[in-house]
Amino acid sequence: MRRIAAYGRSDIGQRRSSNEDALLLRETVFAVADGMGGHLAGEVASAAALEPIEALDGQVFASASAAASALTDAVIAANTHVMALAAENPQFRGMGTTLTAVLVEGVRIHVAHVGDSRAYLLRNDTLSRLTIDHTLVQQLIDDGEITEEEAAAHPQRSVITRAIGISPAVDVDTLSFTLAPDDTVLLCSDGLTGVVDDDTIVATLKKAPSPAQAIDTLIATANQNGGPDNVTVLVLTYEDETTSSAPPTVPLPIPIRSRQDRPDSDFAKDLGRVGMLGRSEGTFTPTGDTDRNMRSIFTRAAAIVLGIALLLGVVIGGGQFLLSRSVYVGVDDGEVVIYRGVNASIAGVSLSRVHERSGIMLDDVMPYYHPVLEAGRPAADMTEARRLLEDLPLTSADPPSGQLSRR
Repeated sequence: MRRIAAYGRSDIGQRRSSNEDALLLRETVFAVADGMGGHLAGEVASAAALEPIEALDGQVFASASAAASALTDAVIAANTHVMALAAENPQFRGMGTTLTAVLVEGVRIHVAHVGDSRAYLLRNDTLSRLTIDHTLVQQLIDDGEITEEEAAAHPQRSVITRAIGISPAVDVDTLSFTLAPDDTVLLCSDGLTGVVDDDTIVATLKKAPSPAQAIDTLIATANQNGGPDNVTVLVLTYEDETTSSAPPTVPLPIPIRSRQDRPDSDFAKDLGRVGMLGRSEGTFTPTGDTDRNMRSIFTRAAAIVLGIALLLGVVIGGGQFLLSRSVYVGVDDGEVVIYRGVNASIAGVSLSRVHERSGIMLDDVMPYYHPVLEAGRPAADMTEARRLLEDLPLTSADPPSGQLSRR
């Protein structure tokens, strides 16, 4: 008897400070998502996009077409979900993610795809790509303007033309096929395909003693080749249940937990309690002891002053910490610049300052990207902010509309 076995792992790579990839392995649904947006935004987008896919796990469908439609609808729901999170949380504005998902229905496989995370099929020692990258360089390849080799070194190879969470409407590529004995399906983020060629991928899948070892080898190879990005690899095998080894423990989707305040709480009031002196309910009645009353007044006044000083210290210290640690790319006097600090102000006082100027004017950037820069594009650190500047879609490059540079 044959069965579908799933194996997967995600690795931070060699150059990133956090992992914005997310991985989903369940009984009948599997997915890889590669987030973008800087700070926590990319991690939030990729993890959130998996939730509607996970909801399909174990469902029974009336027909193959119904299953394929359900998967497509789940990807569309993922797009709506990520956009809603960004609208509700200004710190996540501009976030997005790729999403490549698989729904297994008996021996039928349904694939849904947005972005440049890929799906492959290894059958009879031949590796076939099931998905087409939604990227600028792929469009140029399709138009015959550049070759595959030139695309690998193209300065705008990170520009994607379709992603989850960027637009209210999303086009989803789908396909379905029937598994054959010994088929292997591979899902992966571009942290693998960007540095490991197809020949190496197929050789690894064929030679490794097990799918789990193949995944370890592929991730190790990506890291040996520089590991410039997070690497996520998921392998599905259609294997003989009597001879296969027990599947390993697989990771859950990367969890994201934002702080949730109680709906009945008053944050400002709670903060004010730092320096607040309590008074019991009722009418205050003097005791006649003037000295004691005076000491009480002085004590209360001193406590209030101390509380205010502590609160100011927290605010000033926190502001200095944010100014020193937070980075984003924005606009100052019509020029694209790197800011240190938080893209906000208190009582008219900005919580950020210009740290580095690029010499690139906003008018030199494609108009579709102006809102992103004017709103402020977060970056994980100064290195990533400079990479964002390098990948700006300039008018001289003439890229088509609807693109997003992923970081």
